[in-house]
Amino acid sequence: MKKIIISFFLILNLNVFAASSPSGIAAGPACNAATGGASSLMTVMMNAIESIYNILPIKIMGIQVTPSYGADDISTVGGYCGCWRPYYTPGVVIEFWEPLAVIDVSNIPNCMPSLGMHIDIDIVAGGSFQEVYKENTQNRESFQVTYLNYPLFAMLGMFTDMVCTGDSDMDLMYLSTIDPLWQNDKWSILVNPDAFLFANKIAQMICVVDAIAAMFNHPLDPLYWCFGSWHPTFPLTKHTMEVSHPEAAMSIAAKTLHRMHRMFQLNGTIDYPGLCSQYPQPIISKRQYNMFPIFPLMPHPYRIPIGKTGFIWNAGQDVPVVNSHVWSIVVYRKRNCCSS
Repeated sequence: MKKIIISFFLILNLNVFAASSPSGIAAGPACNAATGGASSLMTVMMNAIESIYNILPIKIMGIQVTPSYGADDISTVGGYCGCWRPYYTPGVVIEFWEPLAVIDVSNIPNCMPSLGMHIDIDIVAGGSFQEVYKENTQNRESFQVTYLNYPLFAMLGMFTDMVCTGDSDMDLMYLSTIDPLWQNDKWSILVNPDAFLFANKIAQMICVVDAIAAMFNHPLDPLYWCFGSWHPTFPLTKHTMEVSHPEAAMSIAAKTLHRMHRMFQLNGTIDYPGLCSQYPQPIISKRQYNMFPIFPLMPHPYRIPIGKTGFIWNAGQDVPVVNSHVWSIVVYRKRNCCSS
């Protein structure tokens, strides 16, 4: 609770600072108009808590002990297990979906409804703030993101005695506006040099298989250059070709996850290697993640696998003016861990 209070006053101070800076004249009011200002923080927190049922189903030793309420799930491992901590400790496998983070996607640079604020930065990687702001607002296919570590379990005091819960601190882990590789498709080759292998029609046609798999359950991990029926994975930049606003936001959020895996900021958590600890995973496991949009609207009740067609989940999401600029998306990560 002390950390939450400190974070709250820090947010207030940043808002005061942003309001006094001259470069916020264009983007600040636009962000406030799109999010409702500080009130979006309460909206995001309430929607995240109200949708906590998305952690279900919970499985113990491969046996489902709670209902799923219609949300998709994947089967990983079950039964007994054991880990060295530091000596060998036997246990049982527990599976659930962990609320990992909130990703803010916006064509207004540094607009963060998850914190109810706009970060005012004069210089943006790849050009001036005004240039990036103008490009993003005039081009619906160009977005900036912020990745906020959002340890909902720790905030609610849930599963705190389990070794398989994630980080306990709220932290801003990625801000795309200060990343020059996010702004430029050519420069991004430093992060994804394998993109050349899939820049052909055959590789893209194979993505139809991934789209079908995502529509009925979860996408196929071997086809990592595909995001189901969404925009292709590469390049890992701000650009997307989606025509639907909600699918564009989800596609950009999925790109952010893959990019953070490439930078070893996110790790693998499923299957046998993830039972005792997280492990390096430079190529994302798509079935490891689900996403759930919580701002500004939350018409779909369940978390959504990466690549699932918008015909199933985006009804009521693409409302003109209401949500054509800013989205907040909760990232759920599948956990299977050995609990002693």
